[in-house]
Amino acid sequence: MSESLYWVWLSLKLGDASPYLNKLVSQFASPKEIYEASRSELLSLDKIPDSVKNRLADKNLDRAERILEDCRKSGIGIMTFADPRYPRILKYISNPPAVLYFKGKPIDFDRKLGVAVVGTRSMSDYGRDMAYKFAYELSSAGAVVVSGMALGVDGMAAAGALDAQAATVVVLGGGVDVVYPKAHKKLYNSILKDGLVLSEYPPGTISEPSHFPKRNRIISGLARCTLVVECPEHSGALITANKASAQGRPIFSIPGALNMEKSVGANKLIKDGAKMVTSVTDILDAFEQSAFSDLDINAIGAVEYDAKKAANRYGVESKKDERSIISFKKSKGAVDTAETEPASSLGTEKEQKEPKREFAILAPLEKQIYDNIPNEGDVSMDFLVASTGIGEDSVNMHLLSLTCKGAVVELPGKRYRRI
Repeated sequence: MSESLYWVWLSLKLGDASPYLNKLVSQFASPKEIYEASRSELLSLDKIPDSVKNRLADKNLDRAERILEDCRKSGIGIMTFADPRYPRILKYISNPPAVLYFKGKPIDFDRKLGVAVVGTRSMSDYGRDMAYKFAYELSSAGAVVVSGMALGVDGMAAAGALDAQAATVVVLGGGVDVVYPKAHKKLYNSILKDGLVLSEYPPGTISEPSHFPKRNRIISGLARCTLVVECPEHSGALITANKASAQGRPIFSIPGALNMEKSVGANKLIKDGAKMVTSVTDILDAFEQSAFSDLDINAIGAVEYDAKKAANRYGVESKKDERSIISFKKSKGAVDTAETEPASSLGTEKEQKEPKREFAILAPLEKQIYDNIPNEGDVSMDFLVASTGIGEDSVNMHLLSLTCKGAVVELPGKRYRRI
């Protein structure tokens, strides 16, 4: 049997974003050895939960065999953790995928300057233009733009790279053969001509909300840095930025207008330490060109940009969102307070008597973590790990999601409190 079969089996048993892959590969010579290990050998492993050991004791290969057959029939490639094509830069993150499924042409991420370009799905004209301009110029200079092909900024980043006649990379939250969002079918087909579509999910997997925060660690993990173009205070783009920060990768942010809700998150990143950028050279100058043979700042040149036409050309869509302008109002005897009109579905709903906080629907583990944070005061990460019984990596991931949903806020020292 091929080694790929055992890698696919292992990826299924570990699940997505597992923190245990590196622990296992350090103790076994190959996934086949893990597969052949007896239950007693598995139970003796240190720092691996019993639930994972029990899954590894299941030796059924049927689903893994079906996945390999589906890949063969659909022309989908597989990069296993041991594959020479698997990016070494991705192996350094805390929870690398055991397998990457792909369509298109593999890219040597270890020799290329990968730049993750992320932002809001409901971009403004300004966000559209900046995403396109920076992606175009980065690609012209020899960098590789990595995104999630989402509506809005992600889609425009891919469009900018395509117009620069460069390969771009998108990481999906479902199978590489499942176009998501469906509105980006034309963009997806354009990317496949010279670019690369990646996913840790097997072919046919439908994208689900819980997949995207996990997917974002791969976007940031493939890139040497992350550029946030435009995003509100509670945005999935901030999850990618947080993942990049945890991976030790620099974060860049394009400033936006102070009265635009879509700029609040990007501006806050700058305030919190991200490097403000006003031109693509601000990013490229942070890296030694000699380390990336294809990088050439002089290749950027002067170009007349028309991001609107590019959006039409590639079918890039943006999420419709009426929440855009922040109104600065002043009440009697009070200092200025910023209110967003209308109220965000993730924020407060104003009532005449007592304000009621409403959030997006919380996943079960998110609710469990949220319920362990008191109404008053704050708690540490260690407290939440101990009180919930959930692993530290999982708690950290769900806290990022809760932060982006506006349910909790992170304080200095990795402490958290309810908003």
